[in-house]
Amino acid sequence: MHGTFVGSLSSQSASSSTARPNPFPLVLEQAAESRGRFVLLAVLIPVLVALLTPFWLVFSQLASDPAARAILAGRPLIGVQLLAGLALLIWIFGWPLAHLCRSLARRRVTIDGALVRSDAVGLFAASSWTEPLAHYAGLSHRVRTSLSGVRQELILVHPRGSRSVVLQSAPQISRDAVETAARLFALAEIPSREAASLMPVHGYSRLSEPQPAAAGL
Repeated sequence: MHGTFVGSLSSQSASSSTARPNPFPLVLEQAAESRGRFVLLAVLIPVLVALLTPFWLVFSQLASDPAARAILAGRPLIGVQLLAGLALLIWIFGWPLAHLCRSLARRRVTIDGALVRSDAVGLFAASSWTEPLAHYAGLSHRVRTSLSGVRQELILVHPRGSRSVVLQSAPQISRDAVETAARLFALAEIPSREAASLMPVHGYSRLSEPQPAAAGL
């Protein structure tokens, strides 16, 4: 995790009398904290396969055996119970698995001063979205505790948590850097408690240095 973004903000604040080039576009490469997610994925997939195997055997028998289909036709409640059980398993395991797969995506966020664009590449699909910078509620400076220790984060907060952006994650972020970022994006700072109610983004906390404008997708 590099601290160049925060460092450049601090230097801009300390040298406000000196003309500085336009910092936009800012390009942030973000990667999810994935080690724990891969472990969870490795546990969930075999469990789901084991639980689905009996359903697969039953449906295979129904597909190949007319007598089994006749029994099911005479007792339709069995079919309803099978389908309900299958739907419950998919709901319990399928949604967490889909969420895990999405959380493992690598994301590139480009901020050009008016728009925020996100391009993510996941395990099975790619996605992108564009959001006007004016739609963001503000900036939040928060402290986050994890197994790896305590880190501070500077977050561009959107009412839709999935579109919030972690601008910086570092052991310490100075007050000058936060104030300079607020001026840079023309957004007010949001107290951390209020920002938490807007469901800020989780998972993307390993960022690279902001890239120059020539870094194209």
